[in-house]
Amino acid sequence: MKIISIVGSKGGCGQTVIAANLAVALTRKLKQPVGLIDFCLDGSSGDIESILNIQSKKTFADLIPSINQIDSQLLKGYLDKHSSGVNYLKSGLSGNPLTPPSPTRGEACPERSRRNKGEGDIVKFINILRETFPYVTIDLERGFSDTSLTILDESDLVLLVMTPDVLGFNQVKHYIEEFTKHHFPLSILKIVVNMSTIAHSLGKERIKSFLKQDVFFEIPYDLENVLSAVNQGIPVVIKNSRAEFSKAIYQLADLLTTREDLYVSEGKRNEILLPPRRDQNDNLMGQNDKPTELRTGVREMQDTEYSTIATQEIIGLKQKLHKELLQEVDLQSINLKTPEAQKETKESIKTTLEKLIAKEKLSDSIDREQRTQIIYELLDEVLGLGPLEQFLRDPSISEIMVIGTDKIYIERTGKLVLTDKKFASDKQLMTVIERIVAPIGRRVDESMPLCDARLQDGSRVNIVIPPLALDGPMITIRKFSEKKLSVNDLINYGSLSKEMAEFLKICVTLRKNIIVSGGTGSGKTTLLNIISSFISETERIVTIEDSAELKLQQEHVVRLESRPANIEGTGEIPIRKLVINALRMRPDRIVVGECRSGETLDMLQAMNTGHDGSITTVHSNSPRDTLNRIETMVLMSGMELPIRAIREQIKSAIDIIVHQTRFSDGARKIVSITEVTGMEGDIITTQDIFKFQQTGMDSTGKILGEYRATGLIPTFAEESKTKGIRLNLDIFK
Repeated sequence: MKIISIVGSKGGCGQTVIAANLAVALTRKLKQPVGLIDFCLDGSSGDIESILNIQSKKTFADLIPSINQIDSQLLKGYLDKHSSGVNYLKSGLSGNPLTPPSPTRGEACPERSRRNKGEGDIVKFINILRETFPYVTIDLERGFSDTSLTILDESDLVLLVMTPDVLGFNQVKHYIEEFTKHHFPLSILKIVVNMSTIAHSLGKERIKSFLKQDVFFEIPYDLENVLSAVNQGIPVVIKNSRAEFSKAIYQLADLLTTREDLYVSEGKRNEILLPPRRDQNDNLMGQNDKPTELRTGVREMQDTEYSTIATQEIIGLKQKLHKELLQEVDLQSINLKTPEAQKETKESIKTTLEKLIAKEKLSDSIDREQRTQIIYELLDEVLGLGPLEQFLRDPSISEIMVIGTDKIYIERTGKLVLTDKKFASDKQLMTVIERIVAPIGRRVDESMPLCDARLQDGSRVNIVIPPLALDGPMITIRKFSEKKLSVNDLINYGSLSKEMAEFLKICVTLRKNIIVSGGTGSGKTTLLNIISSFISETERIVTIEDSAELKLQQEHVVRLESRPANIEGTGEIPIRKLVINALRMRPDRIVVGECRSGETLDMLQAMNTGHDGSITTVHSNSPRDTLNRIETMVLMSGMELPIRAIREQIKSAIDIIVHQTRFSDGARKIVSITEVTGMEGDIITTQDIFKFQQTGMDSTGKILGEYRATGLIPTFAEESKTKGIRLNLDIFK
């Protein structure tokens, strides 16, 4: 029950003549029928019907509509039986009709679209052939279409036919390169040299030296006998069994029926084995994923998503390949400074890994899907952040949390999930940490075990290592969305209402100072980015952050980032110093990513001294708590100010507090927009303009509620008239 695919390196190499005569030779040797299938869809073969002198009545295309009802007995009604006992079927297909061309075909990445119905039909057909015949030879096209990839997946052996000339060399070399790029093991590919004794042919040793691949079998040049047989429509092995060509074919048939070690195991042949698929953005995808999703190895999604291979054999293989890669490539000298250099380096290392893994004699338990996974995991380890890379590529994941080597959590749609990904060792985890902090001039060691950093895409990173982290190094990554969200996106997500959005735009236009408050992960930075989009293009904006993650859309933006102390403990530039310096940069607006300490006093002074229209964020639990937090942070500045004076500063500086909350279902909503109205005695007074009113929870745990205006009109309503800005009072009803 062997499937033997025969592929030609180029047209005219004798692939089809060999396929047809080999089927006849196998039938005669075994004294039982053998299958012969024509799947040359690219016109690269000759005509099997002429070689056997038969005319096809039915084809594989005719069989497809009834494929689910076909069995071994019914299959015989579609086959053309040759007098030798060979059962023949023509594909009846042309080109690659099963699926449109894959966007990655012909590129370095071979990953194709998931198997569709047509490819499944081929697998079913081949399984029926296995049940019907002891051997099946398939005359297969040279290319790597989805059809041929499916057949190669199901093949137990692939015979690559070549001629002993320079053109044949080059074509075979190209085919082997593509074969390994699609992660087929070279152990199932055997080179057959046809016309090996033709004048001026290149010898077996030269072929081996050039291709770095042994020649499996040689068929002598016997043009006279071959042409005579083809012209008469009689297989050579029948017309003249003593011809040199015939003797070689019978010898090849003997090898194929006695050498069990030539074939791969049939243990997994009933499974559809595909490499992990990647979309055009190089995102790893699952078999049933939509084009933008990623197989993530999340335990709750084991049935459809990517899971870690943890066998000792594969761990050992990865370690061996990593060591061999270090001998092949100088990783210290690779260039990753530009996107173009990164892409070129990645393709180069990927090609090297494909060649290394193709040479390995792997057990049958490691299929092509696993070989592909190993290559991409090694690429991530060598050039990226190891097991974190696929989570970073997945747009549905908002946060990644690492606790030591054994636990990696992700946040998706507001829910925390433990994945089955792990780091191999503390050394690998610390290497990843070093790759994160080194490009931005940060450091993490025992003397500086805490660090805030950012990734190249703007994602925010917090790192804690021992001795502070008791369970091993910890990484928390708040991913930055590549998609630039607009206020309409937030409205569609249910984070605020249209009336609230209109009011916030008026506040920014009127240059009101705004505090965005909320708890950790409530979406403050995202909201700050969107609110800042209302700022006019004509204004000069200075942004100040610990780790730069704000992505303002205006042209005239000056971005400042704080700097920690160096290894000698000097050179620190804190947020507070940057706020003071920003005042000398002629800003129209100052945007501080987050006020955490004494810089709050400087921010308030800036807001009170002509830099109105500024925006910042504060961690707090409510609008009233926001005011208390600001008061506390001003006291942290070291200035001995009376409480009354601090509150006067706050009242004069802050106009609007926008408070955001993340609910238990993961939804992020603005729960209140509050105006600071003045002072009564020593108390700062406020009034809510809009509030979110929760009304309940549905059966799935989703929060239900609505946004409501309180009916109160902001105190600056009249001010908008004097400035010629229309404020629609209906939104407050």
